[in-house]
Amino acid sequence: MALGNCQLDECTFNVTGQCVLNRPVSQCFNRLGFVDDSAPDDDESEVHTEDDGEDLPTLGGAVLRGPEETPRLPSSLTMGLEEARSLMTRRHTTMVGILGLPDSGKTACLVSAYLLLARGTFTGYRYADSSTLMAFEQISRGSRAWSKGDEPGQLTVHTEMADDRQAGFLHFRLRRNEDGRFFDLLMPDLPGEWSQALIDKADGERFSFLGSATVIWLMVDGRAFANPKTRNYAIYRAEMLVERLAVVLPNPRPRIILVPSWKDIGDFPVDAYNRIRDEGLKHEMEISLAPIASFSFGDVAPGSGVAELIDVTLNHDRTAPEFWPDAGHRGTRTLVRFRSAL
Repeated sequence: MALGNCQLDECTFNVTGQCVLNRPVSQCFNRLGFVDDSAPDDDESEVHTEDDGEDLPTLGGAVLRGPEETPRLPSSLTMGLEEARSLMTRRHTTMVGILGLPDSGKTACLVSAYLLLARGTFTGYRYADSSTLMAFEQISRGSRAWSKGDEPGQLTVHTEMADDRQAGFLHFRLRRNEDGRFFDLLMPDLPGEWSQALIDKADGERFSFLGSATVIWLMVDGRAFANPKTRNYAIYRAEMLVERLAVVLPNPRPRIILVPSWKDIGDFPVDAYNRIRDEGLKHEMEISLAPIASFSFGDVAPGSGVAELIDVTLNHDRTAPEFWPDAGHRGTRTLVRFRSAL
């Protein structure tokens, strides 16, 4: 019923909400625009659905629709393990395992790569896409808030995990300059305490994702190796990490890269690298060397070695497993034979 103003001057409906004639509002014919609901109205229409035969009544022929949701951008925070696996099923992706004790430069390396790409100074590659831009922004904020002559002692915040049992992955999609080929890269930003627990307690459960990694970065603090007083202990801890890692990694081993930070303070000691490499060979792990300077306040350019490290990572060569290994006596090949139940 459409209700308008009442024709009676003494009507007080707008004040009292009651008809002065004590009639139900729907039956008051003195109101302008009165429509008798008891009589059928030819103007009212019904919407007939052809699919199910049910009649859906409408008000004045108008159909109410639900409000349209405003499009939302993805969170762009770190990816969980399931999200990372989903990406790997859709596109060829290089997953990198990054291990290292606290202050070894893991987060700084990721921030340096992000800033180089943002400035267009990443040698050999350019930025194509990222599913974790907000995560990169969060870890890089500290590196933007200093001025020359007032350099901070630490440029990145200590990594803390919302879920202490699950890795959070950062994603880059790069385009190689020489041929335009695209590369997807997944890299975890892990707290150094994870590697510490792996060394001291053999706690390798959280590193199960390394089974999907094609390259492993072993990050070490270059300052500890440059100091003769702390060098031997730093080598010992690195050897322990290699030994523990051998238990976690599958066979054949992924490519292992030793990544010393603070390249700007000097060359990495040859004897230290040889000892760590020899420890790897004991466990069928070939370890190469790729020093970096994520940030630098001296003559070495900031980000030195980072682009080269990622270039080597993307162009990895992993030994394929033997398709049909020899087994049995005298090198004869054997098959597992299945017998029919009949």
